[in-house]
Amino acid sequence: MDPQHLLDELLQAAKRLGVEVRSELFETPAAMGGGLCLVRGEHLVLIDQRAPLPDRLLVVARALVDLGSERSESVYMAPEARELVESVRVVVAPRATAT
Repeated sequence: MDPQHLLDELLQAAKRLGVEVRSELFETPAAMGGGLCLVRGEHLVLIDQRAPLPDRLLVVARALVDLGSERSESVYMAPEARELVESVRVVVAPRATAT
């Protein structure tokens, strides 16, 4: 699946979860191209329009991870989109420490 189609799949998943996603021109470029925030009790994903496509993909995938596995697993995603979200989950998940 090409990157733009993958981004569209992730955006649709966020929409199905009731999360608004806005692409805006940031005054100062964000380090990661945007992210998930909470505004008046509602989740919102902000994406820097200037961010490269790979960064925008990661912003939305990370937001889906941050919403929690129960929520993100409850909506349909194309297999390639689900694979990206799961790979991001592995990277950002806290690692268990050995005792």
